[in-house]
Amino acid sequence: MEAQRDTSVLELGYARPRAHSIHPSLAPAIALAPRPSVPEVRSQIPAEISARSLLLGMAVFVGALLLYAGALCCVLLAPWWPLQIVCSVLAGLFIATVFVVGHDACHGSLTPYEGLNQLLGRIAFLPSWTPYTAWEFAHNRVHHAFTNLRGKDYAWAPLSKPEYDRLSALGRWLQRHYRSLWGLGSYYLIEYWLAHLLFPTKAERQDMKRPLGFALDLVSVLVFIALELWALSLWCHTLVPSPSFWGPFTSLPAVLLVAIVLPFAVWNWGMAFAIFQHHTHPRAVWYAAREEWDFFAGQVESTVHAQMPRWLEWVSACIMQHTAHHVNRRIPLYRLARSQGYLERAYAEQIIIEPWSFAALGRTLARCQLYDYDNHRWLNFKGRQTIGPNPIMREFKLHGLQRGRRSG
Repeated sequence: MEAQRDTSVLELGYARPRAHSIHPSLAPAIALAPRPSVPEVRSQIPAEISARSLLLGMAVFVGALLLYAGALCCVLLAPWWPLQIVCSVLAGLFIATVFVVGHDACHGSLTPYEGLNQLLGRIAFLPSWTPYTAWEFAHNRVHHAFTNLRGKDYAWAPLSKPEYDRLSALGRWLQRHYRSLWGLGSYYLIEYWLAHLLFPTKAERQDMKRPLGFALDLVSVLVFIALELWALSLWCHTLVPSPSFWGPFTSLPAVLLVAIVLPFAVWNWGMAFAIFQHHTHPRAVWYAAREEWDFFAGQVESTVHAQMPRWLEWVSACIMQHTAHHVNRRIPLYRLARSQGYLERAYAEQIIIEPWSFAALGRTLARCQLYDYDNHRWLNFKGRQTIGPNPIMREFKLHGLQRGRRSG
């Protein structure tokens, strides 16, 4: 019975391979169905569901800022240093919440007003030290336009085995570190924030076509950091060292650690964790050839809905309902859950849904380390396949089909 169900799924033309895929020699022939168009996919979500609201947008924005500000105040006012550390971790999580709100504003989806969205987005990006213009280019115009297309989309783009082997010993160690539970945050810090947001290449700055806007946004981030340091320095001058071992931190280095460094580290880990989960999965496909890629392949078939515990769904502002966000980035975060439901009913066999757990994350980290772009299969760092070749992509290559035309 199970074998029959798998065959029927494959015959629809949209593969839903399992963790242990069928060996290529045993896989049934696949009838490649016509690909849904962009308007067809977006029409699955009723227009009224994705409507933007000024009231809801402002409520989400103010609420997220209050959460972050409250956690930061608790860091500074907590009577014991262990409580300061707990509040510091919460402050890092709430930086992520504020950022997701800013991310929505940067897409123009938080409120109905474009100018207001740009203002709110710039404010919301300050706690995460993110220049608005650089993020708008890297995320909106690169990642969303070319999701999972290697050479365009660089967010967690996996290396091939030959590329990995050509790296230095340090480079190989870094790749293994990045795809480990503790190394996730290092990836976002080094490979995304520093490389593309804070110090984008000359070519990226030219492609932004907004040199003044980038310069102003970068200066605003630097001014915000300077104000943070100045305010904490003034605060520490008012503190008296506690005679108790369990008393709060009062020295400037210790206060900086719990008020800025630790929250920023937690934010980096959380952000790397989110974008890793969004498009990395044993069933997700990465593409190196443009003719193999289309809208449906990147935005629907290779965008993951990680089903989070309710509290994490709340902290992450529903951004893990990610397929709906990629299908139409104008859907506000407060409408994503319902929109995702419509999509999953329409494309039940195509959308990747992962009930999240640390065990599931560990399995993905172990299986999705390198990628064989020729055969469309995931490898570990030793070059051994961890997932069988994607059956749809195998047939696609055999038939020599072109981008957006996977029909027989």
